[in-house]
Amino acid sequence: MKTRVVVMMGGPSSEHEVSLASGRMVYEALAGNTDYAVEALVIDRQGRWLLDDNPRAVVPTPADAKVSPVPREYAMNGIPLLKSADVVFLAFHGAFGEDGTLQGLLEVLGVPYTGSGPMASALAMNKGKAKELFRYRQILVARELQFSTRVLAHDIGHAVVSIESQLGFPVVVKPNTGGSSVGVAMAEGRDQLVDALQLARRFGVDVMVEEKLSGREVTCAVLEELDGSVRALPVIEIVPKAGVFFDFQSKYADGGADEICPAPLDPDTAGLVQKTAIAAHEALGCEGFSRTDLFLTPRGAIVLEVNTIPGMTPNSLLPKAARAAGISFEELIAHLVRLALNRSRNARNA
Repeated sequence: MKTRVVVMMGGPSSEHEVSLASGRMVYEALAGNTDYAVEALVIDRQGRWLLDDNPRAVVPTPADAKVSPVPREYAMNGIPLLKSADVVFLAFHGAFGEDGTLQGLLEVLGVPYTGSGPMASALAMNKGKAKELFRYRQILVARELQFSTRVLAHDIGHAVVSIESQLGFPVVVKPNTGGSSVGVAMAEGRDQLVDALQLARRFGVDVMVEEKLSGREVTCAVLEELDGSVRALPVIEIVPKAGVFFDFQSKYADGGADEICPAPLDPDTAGLVQKTAIAAHEALGCEGFSRTDLFLTPRGAIVLEVNTIPGMTPNSLLPKAARAAGISFEELIAHLVRLALNRSRNARNA
């Protein structure tokens, strides 16, 4: 009997279209595998759950702002669509699908799913909390300040003074939760800083301001094996071309960045990046897979963030690293499904 896989994608987040791009590629990879009967479950921007036997191809574009909470009846009406699923492949990015909320729902429903559990997902999505944990584990991170959007709405001037005195310029301003560089901007002076703070606060309840790091930008994926061990995939160096940093345009525009895999690093440096990526993965309690973004600086390998559901198109960074390790996109997707089923079996037999 075929394993019934439901690929969930979309969602009412600023990364809706990015998720659709990943979900479609995952769906097609599984549909071509005779071991699986696959369905696509798309959650639209309003939060409605819809089965779709032909998820559309999209070119990701940045959203304007965070999405308002969805009516609860949409989720209540959508849950029965999971009844026939043996396993759910989560192809969400950003809030709602990558932040532990859906993972918690699937735990309650007893439905196996790919990737990390609720706690690791929530920690990774909250950059401030993740950095607290990384510092505790002696993993290097950038200096930062954090502000609530409520404070910024009432007294942005005080925030600007604090940033100037404690971090200086340039700085990177970003929503504390989210991904795909949505709402992220760099500021080299006061006017740019005010604009960047106003932009970032549209996408969440907290804003993080970090020192801008100088060095080589790299990323490293971690993949779990069926026996529970983990390994780091080849390191990728990122050289943005379309934007001033690895922003949304650089990530998704054709030719937006050079992504060099394996990165041209000496063995010791590559090993340090891989060791750091595994340490970050384990510090958060990630499962299945993750991708850690870092900067190589004179201080060492500094972690920017961990993605618990990185992009999953064949040209995304994790599949590109897997391919360099001899794992095809189709093999990668099937492996993640097997990991989810294996974790569920182990939990039942514990």
